[in-house]
Amino acid sequence: MRLKNPFVFLLSIFLTFPVASCSLRGAETLEATNLDQQQVLDAQAQRLRHVQVTIVAPVLKLLPDDTQGIPHERFLIALQNGSSILIAHDTRLAPRVPIQVGDQLKICGEYIWNEKGGVIHWTHHSIGKIHPGGYIELNGQRYE
Repeated sequence: MRLKNPFVFLLSIFLTFPVASCSLRGAETLEATNLDQQQVLDAQAQRLRHVQVTIVAPVLKLLPDDTQGIPHERFLIALQNGSSILIAHDTRLAPRVPIQVGDQLKICGEYIWNEKGGVIHWTHHSIGKIHPGGYIELNGQRYE
């Protein structure tokens, strides 16, 4: 069987399957990303590790920077199930995010489950081909 338009066929396949990386930019809205919190909740419930995720959530608490080794800006985000997740943002590779408690953030990075609820890290641009890039978005400004 010969395809009349292979481009349309390939485009339909691409649009059917989600892309694993979150470094792609799109015209996403907060409503469109509400499902992304479910993605993280599922990863948390299944105790998954090293899962690329995108989530929209409010800042729950600011924490002191981690200054041991590679410096990281640290804070907690609140999830719909009442738990929280630590965000560890590498300030050597990405600019500090000027956040306050209550700010709504869009975060893309790697989720790793732990007993406290989990951590999302790798919220900065990719360094080579070893890992997909991530970001933190605040009020339309992307920090990567």
